[in-house]
Formats: sequence, structure tokens, C-alpha cells
Amino acid sequence: MLLQLTPRRHELISVFMMSIGTTFMFLGYDVQSMMAESVLHSVSTKNPDRISEYAGYYGQAIQYISFAFFSLFTATIQYYISSKSMLVLSSVLFTTCYIAYIHVNSYIFYSSQLLLGFAYAMYNSAEGTYLSEHSSRRTIDSNSALETGLGHTSLFFGGVTMLFVFHFVPHTFDGHFLNFDEHVVQVIYFSLMTLTVVSVVLFTFLPTKQFDSIALNTQRVTPSMMAQFKRFGKSFSHLNTSLLIFTYVYMGCMVSFMYGIYPTSLSFTSETASDVYIIALYLLSSGLAAFLSAMFIRPMIKRLHKYKLIVPMAVHCTSMAIVLFLVYCSVPNQATQRPTSDLANLWITPSRYLSMIIGFLLGFADFTITMTRSVICQIAVPDFRAEIFSLTRIYQCVASCVILFISPYLTVTTWIIILIVGLLIGIAAMFAVLCRTHNNTIAAPIEPLEEEKDEKFTEEKTFA
Repeated sequence: MLLQLTPRRHELISVFMMSIGTTFMFLGYDVQSMMAESVLHSVSTKNPDRISEYAGYYGQAIQYISFAFFSLFTATIQYYISSKSMLVLSSVLFTTCYIAYIHVNSYIFYSSQLLLGFAYAMYNSAEGTYLSEHSSRRTIDSNSALETGLGHTSLFFGGVTMLFVFHFVPHTFDGHFLNFDEHVVQVIYFSLMTLTVVSVVLFTFLPTKQFDSIALNTQRVTPSMMAQFKRFGKSFSHLNTSLLIFTYVYMGCMVSFMYGIYPTSLSFTSETASDVYIIALYLLSSGLAAFLSAMFIRPMIKRLHKYKLIVPMAVHCTSMAIVLFLVYCSVPNQATQRPTSDLANLWITPSRYLSMIIGFLLGFADFTITMTRSVICQIAVPDFRAEIFSLTRIYQCVASCVILFISPYLTVTTWIIILIVGLLIGIAAMFAVLCRTHNNTIAAPIEPLEEEKDEKFTEEKTFA
């Protein structure tokens, strides 16, 4: 007799398959983001006519601006294409983008980054929709926690993958930075492409049957493109939206530093570039922090109704303060621009263990600021929640695009100043939004979720 699945088991299988597919898709994405500048700089030194030495920075900038642009349209696309189809399409595009590394060429590479931005925007819209189609009001929170926890393992498994690949792939060191010949680049990115294919398979076989889902119980109205843009215009003109620009411009700079600038500095510093495993270990430690945050810190913070935004903001500020101090003490000033062996002015000698500590702290910082964004988007302008979330992603991506385009001219000191100023202004802007949103104490910005109220009511009724 075939096993009969209950609605809850069906939900869990659906969310689990999507989460594992997400892990495989972003596993390669995270690795290529952190290695792009190092790999392409190495290729450019041998073949300067094929691609710019700063193509890694420029490629990520193009990807971010592409994501920002297509985010304006993907919310409308999901009214005409199923969430499952959008997930499959995005994973296929993620997979094909690795072809750009098989034979590195400026036109192919920059085109692939443009396509990757579109794929990311498609996934970003489809993820939330599919989750709402396979979650009820009572299970949406636990399903989101499961998806977040498993999805954040991509960084961790990306590090494990790189440890495995670099153990078998030959490499050379020229005294300043790690060299990647064309064969090595092909092996690395073909391996990542193969792993990403797993996400295509998993998304293809995602269940589509719905039970008592949020999407099923919500009236579906298909808005026109003009109506969507009018809603964007109204949400954009709100004062809270204007204040949050500062927060998410900072977030764009912080994410660019975590995924692009600091890993590149490890490859450009002679003391750490000779360690072929250092970026893999940095990835692994960042992923471990994100996973632990999703599994333990997020549920713990959820119970602190009165401090749901204060606690993650405090953790973020503390983590970033320690990171910036360690970076100032251990990274050569020119290491974000070019290979260097100038370690004379450093207070702390750079090492793989220090990079793992910085990676772990950046993982905490990334998770907490992302969690804060999810909450603030719900309360800043309640009538335009979806539009606010899209706009904050656009702010973040535009900021990342600009900062990455000028990164070849920014030293470590300049980066630290930008991040400190951005952190102070961004957090101040978020507090201003909290004060405007709630008339009571700013330490109590979040009311319990509706499902949490229902659970509390049920418990009180049981013990009555």
C-alpha cells in the first residue's frame, strides 16, 4: 500500500526539496562571486586583450544592476508563469552562466553576468510565491525557518567543494598571488556547473499540489504593468522609504565587501595568497555562521517580541565593528586593488585562522542585516510591503553596482571609512523609521505575528 501523505508532510517535502535545490544553485554562485576577481585577474595577466584585470568587480556590478532592473518586472511575471516554472528557468540560467568561464572572453562574460542578474531576480520572486503556495498561516513561519536554515548552507558547502577541488587541481604561486591557468579555471567552473544541474533536477520535480495554503486562500488579482508601477511610485514617495535608502545603500556596500572585496584581498596579499585553501575556509566559516544563525539565533530572537529588531541590529553592529578593526590591522592597504607583499605596517599578520574568524563574523553580520530587512519591510509602509521589499533590493543592488565599479580605486582604508559611515547612517535611519512607525518605545517595534497570537490563545484556552 502506498504511503498516504498528510498535508503537513506534503508541505515539508515541498519546502525541503526547494531548500536543497536552492543550496545547490547558490553553492556555485557564492563560490564564483568570491573568486571572480582573483580568477579573472590571473587570466588577464596572461591574456590582457581578452578581458580586463578588474572584470571580476565589473561583472558583479553588471549583475547587480541587472538584478535591480529586472526586479521591477519579475513581480508581474509571476502572475503569468507558475512559481515552479520560474524556479526551473532561473536554475537553468544559473547553470548556463558558468559557460562564460570555460573560455574567458569579455563579451561572453559580461553577457552572462547580465543574464545571471535576471535569473536571480526570477528566483527571488518565485521563492516567496512557492513558499506561500505550500504553507498555511500556521506553518509559514516554521517553513520559512526550514528554508532559511537549509538555504544558508550554500556558503558552507561551497567552502567544502572548494577544499575538495583545490586538493586535486594543480596550482602555482608567483610570489605575489595565486595563478589560475585556463585548464584549472575550466575544471573549477565545470565542477560548479555540474553541482548546479542538481538544482535544475530538484526544481523540475517540485510538487505543485496545494492544500490549505496561504496562496490558495488569498484572492488572486492580476494587476496591469501600469498599476504595478503606480504602486512603486506611491511606495517610493513615502518618507520611510526615503529613510531606508541609507540603510540599504550601506547593505549593498557591506555585501560587496563580504563577497567580493575581502576574498580578493586574500588572493592579492602574498602572505595569504600562497595558501590555496584560504578562500575555501573563509567560505566555509561564513556559511557555518549563517547556518548557526538561521537554526539557533533566529528562533531565539523570535521569542523576544519586544526586541525583534533591536537584538539583530546590535549583533550586526558588534560583528561589523570587530571585522573592520581586524581588517584594518591585518590587510595591506593596496590589497583590494592589486597583488602586494607590503606587510610592514600591519599590526596583525594575516593568516587562514584570522580569515576564518572574519568570515564567521561577516556571516553573522550578513544574516542579521538580512533578517532585519525582512522585518522592517513588513512595518515601514504596511500597504506596500511587496513593493518596499523590491525597492530595498534595488537600493542594495544599485549601491553594490556603483561601489564595485569604483573598487579598483579604493584602498582598504577607504573601504573601512565607507563602511563605518554607512553603518552609522544606516542604523540611524532604521531607528528613525522605527520611531515613526510606532508611537510607543522603540524597543518594542514588532508585535507578535498573527500565527503566534493564535498559538498563544490556544495555549491559554488549553490551560484554562
